[in-house]
Amino acid sequence: MSEKPLLSVENLTVRFALNRGGLFGAASYLYAVDDVSFHVNRGETLAIVGESGSGKTTAALAAARLVSSHDGKVVLDGQDVLPLEGEDLRQMRRKVQFIFQDPYSSLNPRQRAEEIVREPLQSLTDTSAPEQQEITDRLFAEVGLRPEQKRLFPHQFSGGQRQRIGIARALATQPELIICDEPVSALDVAVQAQILNLLSALQKEFGLTYLFISHDLGVVQHMCDSVAVMYMGKIVEHADRKSLFNNPLHPYTAALLSAVPTVDKTLRQKTRRILIPGDPPDPTQKQTGCRFASRCPVAQDQCRQAEPPLKEIAPHHRVACHLVDEKAVSPL
Repeated sequence: MSEKPLLSVENLTVRFALNRGGLFGAASYLYAVDDVSFHVNRGETLAIVGESGSGKTTAALAAARLVSSHDGKVVLDGQDVLPLEGEDLRQMRRKVQFIFQDPYSSLNPRQRAEEIVREPLQSLTDTSAPEQQEITDRLFAEVGLRPEQKRLFPHQFSGGQRQRIGIARALATQPELIICDEPVSALDVAVQAQILNLLSALQKEFGLTYLFISHDLGVVQHMCDSVAVMYMGKIVEHADRKSLFNNPLHPYTAALLSAVPTVDKTLRQKTRRILIPGDPPDPTQKQTGCRFASRCPVAQDQCRQAEPPLKEIAPHHRVACHLVDEKAVSPL
């Protein structure tokens, strides 16, 4: 693998304006993504995980220029993408494609399957009609769909088959980065495994790079090379897969991992279930200290008073927690 990251996100901030509370009220903002940095190496998979509302999808959308950023820098293959406009932006969109969460609502119900897969070729490339047909036919075979299914509409497919159409559409422009936004959360468990295996096989065949968004660490543990855990717009832990699953340092990460189901009875007995009480604080209110402090079972005064920096505790393992020292031992 190349050591140079394909995607580098530095100090990314995304905010949304809130109601002023009157004509002359002061402007206020909800910071959905707050000073977030990460990178994805070419040919690898970075998973961003966290509960609903953590900002993981917004961060991915901002990196792909589908949501406006307030601050920060996004570099794709050596090019800063945030200032791009016009034809330069169109060329960038060829390099980044999405696989969406809901395989039904993300497909146009009035288009046949082959038209859905061909659409990115028509809007983002200059390929001829015969070339588009050839690419479409090949992609149907690659994702496991039969030739006669090209003429069907989305409602005539199962959920897993619809997601295969979405995958084929994402591959059409030969992108360098594919953002997978909860691609299996709407599918049955057996179908989830099929889609994950397909994504892994396609990555090996085409050398794809994935940014994988999920709320389920159990789903990503066999897919990713590294994991970033987000909570309320911040990355609280970022590590390679082995380090994070074997030695989760942040209490929030440990709680998420303790909730991952397993059929291994011995492992279930060894795993201590960590409950997270209460709800996340109001994101519209300014936060002081660690954002997880109000729900953390081991929080101390310093956690409520000062925001912990995301610091490197071990090689390729960063954590934002006052209670984790250089010995890389979880406070739980």
